[in-house]
Amino acid sequence: MLELNHWSKSFQNKKAIQDIHLKVEAGQVLTIIGPSGSGKSTLLRTINFIEPADEGTIRLDQLTLNVETVSQTDVLNLRRQTAMVFQNYALFSKKTALENVMEHLLMVKKLSKSQAKERAIPFLQQVGMGDHLDDYPHQLSGGQQQRVGIARALAIEPKVILLDEPTSALDPELVGGVLDLIQKIAHQHMSLILVTHEMKFAQQVSDRVVFLDKGILLEEGNSYDVFNNPRHQRTQAFIESIS
Repeated sequence: MLELNHWSKSFQNKKAIQDIHLKVEAGQVLTIIGPSGSGKSTLLRTINFIEPADEGTIRLDQLTLNVETVSQTDVLNLRRQTAMVFQNYALFSKKTALENVMEHLLMVKKLSKSQAKERAIPFLQQVGMGDHLDDYPHQLSGGQQQRVGIARALAIEPKVILLDEPTSALDPELVGGVLDLIQKIAHQHMSLILVTHEMKFAQQVSDRVVFLDKGILLEEGNSYDVFNNPRHQRTQAFIESIS
């Protein structure tokens, strides 16, 4: 289980996310929706300490961190149990698909090269990239690069995977394949926290949905209720605008 309490982040004295309280159970899919600039990606990035929060506590099973006293060792322990899938893929351009997946295993999990390779290959095969182990990112389509990014996340066997607009940089014909892949890995042992503009997909795959606006968590509920019977007027206006 992952839990945030009093979770806040500011940029130049402007609140990006404000006093967030959030709980995600093991195996759940939680989707964060909201207008552009509402703090969705910032929330994800603070969970993995890519952008450290300013206030609050985060708990992941037995690990509890307070951002005001957190150490680099604490952050590393958290990152060993979480993984991020970025909208721009964030692959190393001079490393092959296999080397990209191995890198996190070498750096975060501290595996040997032979151990990292042995673990990485099955995950690349799982996402349909078994025939592209030695290809470099520039030789791959956007959808293929995102599959490598998902394999990289899966390979560390995290408790939580954070997916930040995983299809936003893809050509439209490639979106469906990546969404199908996310659907396949959903509801396994790890939790997924997803930021997406693909509302139909979010409605199908999510156990719970939260709506953010101006950094404030205005609404949270099961997928059906948030999309069909939103309680907050702002949520209702947003759902109607994208329908």
